[in-house]
Amino acid sequence: MKQHSIALPFANKLMDRSYPRITMPPPVSANKSDTIVRFRRFCVLPRTRQLLAEGTPVEVGSRAFDLLMVLVEARGDLVSNDEIMDRVWPTTLVDETNVRVQMSRLRKSLGKDGDIIKTVPGRGYVFVAPVTTVSHESGALTPAGSKPAQDGQLLPSTLGLTLGRQSIGSRMDVRQNDVQPTVAVIDDDPEVREALQGLLQSVGLRAQAFGAVQEFLAEAEPGCFGCLVLDVRLPGRSGLDFIDDLTKANMQLPVIFISGYADVPMSVRAMKAGAFEFLTKPVRHQDLLDAIQLAIASRIEQRPATQ
Repeated sequence: MKQHSIALPFANKLMDRSYPRITMPPPVSANKSDTIVRFRRFCVLPRTRQLLAEGTPVEVGSRAFDLLMVLVEARGDLVSNDEIMDRVWPTTLVDETNVRVQMSRLRKSLGKDGDIIKTVPGRGYVFVAPVTTVSHESGALTPAGSKPAQDGQLLPSTLGLTLGRQSIGSRMDVRQNDVQPTVAVIDDDPEVREALQGLLQSVGLRAQAFGAVQEFLAEAEPGCFGCLVLDVRLPGRSGLDFIDDLTKANMQLPVIFISGYADVPMSVRAMKAGAFEFLTKPVRHQDLLDAIQLAIASRIEQRPATQ
C-alpha cells in the first residue's frame, strides 16, 4: 500500500530497517476456569470469553477479544503485527489492515482506557497497564460499580507516565479553541524543524521549534505547551533521557517521538517511559497530526483537574 509521506529534504537520508520477530509467551489456556485477568477497571474471563468493566459486560467482538488476550499475555512486551496475525487468524490469510480494524474496535470497547494499548508504528503494539491474575473463587464476578479485587499475582509489566488519551480515530478542531495550543518541536535538523512548523501552522496550530533539549529548557517552560514532538537522537541530552527527566519531575506533557534510526528496543523503551506516540521518519502528515490532536485533547482534559 502506497503511503504519502512528508515531502522533506531529509526523507532520502533515512534507512529502511528490518526488525526481528518477537517471540510470544505461551497463551493462557481457556480451560483454566479458575483464572481471572484484571487490569484497571476491567476483568477478563478467558474461559467464557467475557470482558467486564466494573462488573458490567462490555461488548467486544471475537477477534478483538483474541487480540486483547494476545496483548495481555505479552506482559508489556512489543507484539509484532506478524505475531498478532498468526495468533488471532491462525488459519486465515490476512494483512495489517485487519489488525488495524480490530485494534480500533478493541480500543473503542475499552473506551477512556484505550490508551493502555500503545502503537509502535510499523512494528506492532504494547499493552502497558499492570495486569493481575486471580483465581475464579477469590475474584468472583464483581458487582457493577464496585472496585476490582487487588489481590493476585502481579505480572511483570512496566507502566511509565500514561496520559489520559482519547480512543484512536477521535478528532478535535483546534481552531475552535479560544486559545490555540502550542506544540513544541525539538529536532537538531533545521530542515525538519522548518517543515514541521509549516505543517502545524497550516492546520491552525502554533508551533515553537528548538534545536536541542538545552535550548528548549533555556527558552521555554515545558508546562506551557500542548504537547512535545521530540527527536530521539539529539546533541547533548537525548530525547529518551529527556522524557525520563519529565517523568521524574511529574511533568505530564504528552511526548510524540520521531526518529529515523529507531529499532525495537528503542521504541519499546520510549513507550514504556510514557511516550504518547512513536513515529518513524519519513513521517506521514496524517499520522503526525492525528497523534498531536489526541495528545492535545488529553492535555486539555487534564487541566481542569490541576487548576
